[in-house]
Amino acid sequence: MQLLDRRTFLALTAGTAAAGLAAPARAGLSGAEIFTADPFGGVVDSTVILGEDSAVLIDAQFTLPNATQLADVIAATGKRLETILITHVHPDHHLGLAVIMDRFPEARPVAHPSIQPLIEGAAQGLLDYMKAGQPDNFPDRVVIPEALEGDAILLEGERIEVLDPMHGDTDLISAVHIPALDTLVASDFAYTGTHAWVAENTTPEKIDMWRASLAKLEAIGAGTVVPGHRSTDAMNDASAFAATRAYLDQWQAALASTSTAEELKAAMMDGNEGLGLGFALDRAVGAVYPG
Repeated sequence: MQLLDRRTFLALTAGTAAAGLAAPARAGLSGAEIFTADPFGGVVDSTVILGEDSAVLIDAQFTLPNATQLADVIAATGKRLETILITHVHPDHHLGLAVIMDRFPEARPVAHPSIQPLIEGAAQGLLDYMKAGQPDNFPDRVVIPEALEGDAILLEGERIEVLDPMHGDTDLISAVHIPALDTLVASDFAYTGTHAWVAENTTPEKIDMWRASLAKLEAIGAGTVVPGHRSTDAMNDASAFAATRAYLDQWQAALASTSTAEELKAAMMDGNEGLGLGFALDRAVGAVYPG
């Protein structure tokens, strides 16, 4: 991921949300809680999957304040946090891991074995960059997840399926399917109510790869779909796929029909005036027209 502009962060305001998912159709898991960061934290979603006594966390937030609030949400469930899965290398999904581990030191952080080396290689540099501009808003250290063994995490006998990485807003992302909850944690394959991070998808080939991943995930047919980033009023359902696909269609058409940074941004703002994560569009335009 290209690093987020620190000046952009200074302009963002707070507004954190936590929401619950419905209980499962059968015993074993008791539900889930979704924590959505404030705008400074990139309105990124973390999902807490709940068993009767234990819990699993999907993604660990970005900033220290949001990770602290997420830890409070986990603590309030009264469950023992067993495992933390990081879905991909982008820092808004894992720089808060140190905060979570400080609160729940017995938890085991993991990532898909294709993704774990990427996080290990990038995390310290990402943290150093962010702390240079905002020293009080990020943890003091990184925590590197271990490589996950197998293709699932077991929570009180129920499988939490860690899907093989595919191309989304970056090259390798693991979505997570929870059959017992009829839920798919789509991570950064899906965005709802925000601009998407398309700075790493500036060619038709990359955009088509993302579309193909969306089709595979949509075919799972999960009733609940948790996007990677959302507006606070967004629904947790399959509409996230259509919203993301429409944004990619508009992005590809804009790339083909414009010839300046100003034209490209205007084309992407058309009809999207109310979307959050405006910095993501600025970075995407900058990736196409550097300087």
